[in-house]
Amino acid sequence: MQTIFHQIENILSSSNPIAEIQLHKDVFFDFIDRYMVGCEHKNFHCEGDVWEHTKLVIQNVVAEEHDWMDVLVALLHDVGKKDALQRNNGKNMHGHEIDGANIAFGWLAKMGFDSEIREQVLWLIRNHMKALDLKVMRSKYDIWQLVKHPLFWRLQRLACADCKATLDAEGHPRDDFEEILNRPIVAECLEKEMPAAIVKAEDFASQKWDDVRLKKTLALCHKMQINGGVSSKECLIRTAIKTLGGSNG
Repeated sequence: MQTIFHQIENILSSSNPIAEIQLHKDVFFDFIDRYMVGCEHKNFHCEGDVWEHTKLVIQNVVAEEHDWMDVLVALLHDVGKKDALQRNNGKNMHGHEIDGANIAFGWLAKMGFDSEIREQVLWLIRNHMKALDLKVMRSKYDIWQLVKHPLFWRLQRLACADCKATLDAEGHPRDDFEEILNRPIVAECLEKEMPAAIVKAEDFASQKWDDVRLKKTLALCHKMQINGGVSSKECLIRTAIKTLGGSNG
């Protein structure tokens, strides 16, 4: 007997996943009516409500090289828009990626997806708006952090499909993700490896910091190194301690 997870995998792997999803909507995909159908914001999506947009994204995913996980992520990526719209008094859907990850977490666990798949899907939902932010992002550090992530190839598939499915009043896509990737600063980060951090954890051995603060400090140093072109380890350490505050206990 197939598990629920394997039944859903088969649905998403079918030649016409939208039809199969519609057919099994009340059994497996109750979040569609709850969070997508009827949720509109025409300042952002002239193609219709969240479900109409999501179907277009799935169509675009299926039209290119993909697997069932790409379809799953396309199905779930905007599930948080209704909650975000309500939270923001109908003005916008800012933060919907966080709301969506929370909703998706509960559904994925309920349907028996293992922790590795859940973590990957949730990372993609949380970061799908960052992919679109690449069109304006100026921080090389932030760009490198995103495009060199092990799941960026899958995020790129979603972003391409999402851009094609986000239409203006004339029915044209608002963005072209391939053009975004061709931005000089983005293209450079895609082509080159991210420079290794010159400041290490042991450089702050005298500071009695917990892991969270240490991680934040190391990230700040690396960011200053890349964005500010600071090549002096001593300068980075001194600036980080001054900025975040140091303690010798």
